[in-house]
Amino acid sequence: MDIVSLSGVIGALLLIAVATGGQFLQFIDLPAILIVFGGTFLCVLAKSSVAEFRDAYATAREVLSSRPARLQDMIDELVEVGRVARYDDRWMITLEDREYHDRFIAKAVRMWVDGIDHALLRDALLREITEVKLRFEHARDFFSYAQELAPGMGMIGTLVGLVLMMGNVNDPHTIGPGMAVALLTTLYGAVLANVILGPLVQKINGYSKRARRNYELAMAGVLFIHKGGDPRLLPDLLLGNLSPGEAELVALAAPVADPGEAPARD
Repeated sequence: MDIVSLSGVIGALLLIAVATGGQFLQFIDLPAILIVFGGTFLCVLAKSSVAEFRDAYATAREVLSSRPARLQDMIDELVEVGRVARYDDRWMITLEDREYHDRFIAKAVRMWVDGIDHALLRDALLREITEVKLRFEHARDFFSYAQELAPGMGMIGTLVGLVLMMGNVNDPHTIGPGMAVALLTTLYGAVLANVILGPLVQKINGYSKRARRNYELAMAGVLFIHKGGDPRLLPDLLLGNLSPGEAELVALAAPVADPGEAPARD
């Protein structure tokens, strides 16, 4: 679980609870919860297929429970793959049996070991990146729709509460519950949209950009090695795809090449 995101949401909810002055239980109303949270959930489900609904929540769970691979680790793994391919006489067996930390690199190397043509390998990796982009865009749009819908469900709850209150204005016992529904649904809609769904949408968007950047970097590295490029040039080649700050951090952490390394195989 992403501790930073979880801390931010819980902290915001705690501040709201503190602002109630110890009267937090008065802000819990089951009908209002059903209208806003239940209504938002069901309306989003109504516009989606079961597969889309499941995929969006699986992507959100991935975003909140993991993080994209570190650039330094990806570059180190690509350099090691290149060294094996260039200097190991049994490189195909070694690469096939190797345990990979990054799933995308593992898939690319195994397609290469299977003898796929360079152009076909490039096309396959581009399709993989496109599928990843579409998956994250779908999850972002899915929860963006829920974010837009939540305040509207709050407004519907407000109108329901007002109707209940005005329809029984002669009975003082019904005024309180009706007013609670009217006001709390607006509050719940605002909290759901801005405290929970808004940060989640931005989290998915940021995660998607980093994941795609990593995949594009890995594709460039694998294709360079596939064409017989010297793995010692990989850090310089790949650092050109990074921002100056990221490139500096990776360069500082990169291992120094062994000057006595064996020459490349013909």
